[in-house]
Amino acid sequence: MHNIKPNAPFKPPRLLKEGDIQNLPSRDLPKRAGAVLAKRPPPNIAPVAAKRAKSETTDDSSISRWTIQWRKKTNKKNKSWDGDGFATVKSTAFGCEMVVKNSDGKVMSKKSFNSGPDLDDVIPIGGYEIILDEKLSQEGSDVTSDVNKTAIEVEEVIVAPKVVEQFKKVVHDASPEPRKPLYDDADKFTLTPPPGLSSHVPVRIDPILASKLRPHQLEGVTFLYECLMGFRNFKGNGCLLADEMGLGKTLMTITTIWTLLKQNPYPDQKKPIVNKVLVVCPVTLINNWREEFKKWLGLNKVNVLTLNNPMSDDKRDIVNFGKLNVYQVLIINYEKVLAHREELSTVPFDLLVCDEGHRLKNSANKVMINLTKLNIAKKIVLTGTPIQNYLTEFYTLVSFLNPHVLPDTKTFQKEFVNPITRARDVNCFNEEIKKQGEEVSQRLISLTHKFILRRTQAILENYLTNKTDILLFVPPTQLQLDLFDSIKRSQKFQDLDSGAISLSLINLFRKICNSPSLLASDDFYKSITDGSLKLSTSSGKLNALIPLILEITAQKEKLVLISNYTTTLDLLETVIKKLNLQFLRLDGSTPNNMRGKLVNRFNEDDSVSVFLLSSKSGGTGINLIGASRLILYDNDWNPSTDLQSMSRIHRDGQQKPCYIYRLFTTGCIDEKIFQRQLMKNKLSSKFLDNDSSSKSDVFDYSDLKNLFEIDSGTASNTHDLLGCSCAGDGFMLSQKCDSDSDDDQTTTTKEWMSAAELQENLNKTGYQTKAVKKALNDYHHYAPELNQNLEFDSVISRILSNKLFKNKSPFTYIMQKSNDAPSTIDN
Repeated sequence: MHNIKPNAPFKPPRLLKEGDIQNLPSRDLPKRAGAVLAKRPPPNIAPVAAKRAKSETTDDSSISRWTIQWRKKTNKKNKSWDGDGFATVKSTAFGCEMVVKNSDGKVMSKKSFNSGPDLDDVIPIGGYEIILDEKLSQEGSDVTSDVNKTAIEVEEVIVAPKVVEQFKKVVHDASPEPRKPLYDDADKFTLTPPPGLSSHVPVRIDPILASKLRPHQLEGVTFLYECLMGFRNFKGNGCLLADEMGLGKTLMTITTIWTLLKQNPYPDQKKPIVNKVLVVCPVTLINNWREEFKKWLGLNKVNVLTLNNPMSDDKRDIVNFGKLNVYQVLIINYEKVLAHREELSTVPFDLLVCDEGHRLKNSANKVMINLTKLNIAKKIVLTGTPIQNYLTEFYTLVSFLNPHVLPDTKTFQKEFVNPITRARDVNCFNEEIKKQGEEVSQRLISLTHKFILRRTQAILENYLTNKTDILLFVPPTQLQLDLFDSIKRSQKFQDLDSGAISLSLINLFRKICNSPSLLASDDFYKSITDGSLKLSTSSGKLNALIPLILEITAQKEKLVLISNYTTTLDLLETVIKKLNLQFLRLDGSTPNNMRGKLVNRFNEDDSVSVFLLSSKSGGTGINLIGASRLILYDNDWNPSTDLQSMSRIHRDGQQKPCYIYRLFTTGCIDEKIFQRQLMKNKLSSKFLDNDSSSKSDVFDYSDLKNLFEIDSGTASNTHDLLGCSCAGDGFMLSQKCDSDSDDDQTTTTKEWMSAAELQENLNKTGYQTKAVKKALNDYHHYAPELNQNLEFDSVISRILSNKLFKNKSPFTYIMQKSNDAPSTIDN
C-alpha cells in the first residue's frame, strides 16, 4: 500500500494539522505518504482560489463577456447559425484578444486584433464566424465557474481518518441571496404580483419600452401578462386581444414576450417564464413581425427565426430551433403549420401567438387542430375582427384559448346557444323567453370577459390627426348600362338558382363597375353574350378617379390607391403611367423581402406620388404614413377588409390630416354591396368569408335578383334608402332612426342572428333601411349641383368648380363624415 523500503524501520505517516494546510502546496499533496483523499475541498482553499481567479480574470476592467451565435465559414448565399456560445474580449496594449467557446465551454478559437472589431457586425475568427448577442453582467460571466474550477483543481485535503471530526465546518449553509428584479428603477411599470404569495421578485416592463407605450398599451400589456400567468381567476392561460386596428397590438405583444423571456416573479424559479415562442401569422405579415421585433428591441436582445426563405431547409431549421438556444422566437405562416406539424411537435414551445386569429373560428380548421395538438398552455390570439355572428364560432375560439372555461359542445348548445337564439328571434314576443335569454347572455359574458380585451380607435383621438371619410357616388357610362342590360337579357342570367352562376354574375357586374375593358379577358362574359358591344376603358369610376389623382398630386400630396383585384390594379397602373406619375406597387406577386423596402421608399421618397396596393395582399401590417390621401377603388364583401385597407395611412406617425375616398357606381352592385356592409353585424360570417364559394347562397332568390337591379334614375340609391328629406346642402344629418326603441324587436337580434334568418325578415321588418340609417347617421349629404365650395376638402371643391365639369359632374352624390364623430362602422 505504501512505498516503504525493505528492512527500513516502520515510520507511521504524520497526521496533518489544520494549520499545515495553509502552507502546503497543492501540487505536493498527492505525494504525501499515508494521506487520504477527502470528499470536499479544504476550508480555506476556495477563498484563495477565488482570489486567484479574480486577480486573473476580473482585475482588468477592460475584459467583457458576451453570448454569441457561431457558424462555420461558408460560401453559401443563404447562411444560418450553427450554434451559440460565449466570447471573452480583453483589451491589450496592441488591440484586443478574443476567446470563443461553445455552449459546453470548449474553446473553439482564439484571435488577436490590432484594433477592436466591429461588435455589431459578423466577426471572422479562425474557421468560424460569430456575432455578439448580449453582453453579460459580472454575475452572468464565467468568473464563478472559473473560481469553482480553480478550487476543484486543488486536490482534496489529505487527512488522517482519526482527525476528520476535528475539522470545523467552513462551508456554511447560508441561504442564497434573493434574486433581484431585472430593472431597479422601474417601479412605475411593475406588473401584477402573484396573488397570495408572500414574497416575489418584481416583474417590470423594460423602461425603454415602457417609455414608448401609451396608457392603453400599458393596460394591454398588463392584461396579457395577467392572463398568461393565470392571475385573472379563470381556468387557463390564454387571452384574446381584439383591439381595433391601429391601437398597437403588435407592440403590446412584443413587450409581453420580452418581459416573459427575461423575468420570473417566483423566487424559487431561476429560469424565465418563457424560453421558446411561436408566432403564427399570414405570410404577408412575417416580415412585418420581424421588423417590429427589430424596431422595438434592436438586433441583440431577441433572436428571431422566420421561415419565409425558399432557399432554406424549413424542417431542419425548426428542429434546430428546438435543440439550440440560438433563437427564442419562431415566426411562420398558417400554411406551414400544416406542412411542418411533425417538426413543430418536437419543439417545447412555451407561448403561442396567433395574429389575424379570426382565421381559427372554425372547429374543423386543420391549422387550429394542429396548433391545439402542440399543447402550448400560454396563448395569445390577436384580431381586429372579433367573432360575433355565430355562437359556435365564438365557442371554438374560446375553447382553443382556454379549453376548460366552457362546457362540452352539446352542453354549450343546450345551455347557451338554444336559449339565446330563441330570445333574439325577431318573432319572439314572449317576455319570459327574452328575459331568460338575456340572463344566459350575461352568464356567457361573465365567463369569458376576463380574458377578452376590446378597445376602439376612439382611444387614439388624442394622438392621431383628423380624418375625413368621403363617399363618392359616380354615374355609370352608357356603355356600362348597355353591358348590364345585355347580360340581364342572356339565358344564363335566368339560372340564378345555381350558386356558381350567381357568383360568376356578381364578379361580372363588379368588373363592369370598375371598367368595361376588364371583360375582354373574361371567358364567362364571352359565353353568355354575342360580343357585339365594343369594350372601352372608360367608366364612371375612372372618370372620377383621374381628376382626383390630378388634384391630389397638384397639391403636393401623396396617394394610396387600393383595389381588390390584380387585373384592376393593372388597369390603374396604366392610368398612372399615362399621367406621367412616379408610383410603386405591392400585390400578391411582390416578394416578401421587397415589401418593407417598397413601403420605406414610398414613405421617404418625395418623388414617388402614388402607391398601388392590393387589399388582399397589403391590407394589413403596412404603414403608409407618407401619404395623406387614400382612394378605395372598389369594395369587398367583408367590411373588415375595407377597414383594414383604409387604415393604412391614418396611423401613428402621420403628421397630416387624412382623407379617405370610396367610389361607388350609382344604382349598381357597388352600392348594394356597400349597403350590406353596413349591416355587417347582422349578417353571418358566411357572407363575410373570403371563401368565394360561400358568398352567393346567403341570399334568397329575390335578394339575389336585387343585387343585379340597375337604378339609373337615382343620384344615390343609398341616400334613397335612408328616406332622408335633406336638401343635399350638407347642413342636415340623416334623420334619426327609431332603431334604438325598446319596442323594436329587430334591434335585439344583434350578432346571434344568422344570415338566412335575417334575410327572411328583411322585407317584413324594413330592417335593412333601419340598419343603413343607423350606420350613416353622422354623415353629411351633398348634392354636387348645389355645392361647389366644400370646406371639408379642397380637392373635391376644385373638381366641382372646374369648368370642364360644368355640364356634368363626375359625382352624382357625396357623403362626408369627420372623425370628430364616433365611428359607426364598427370593426
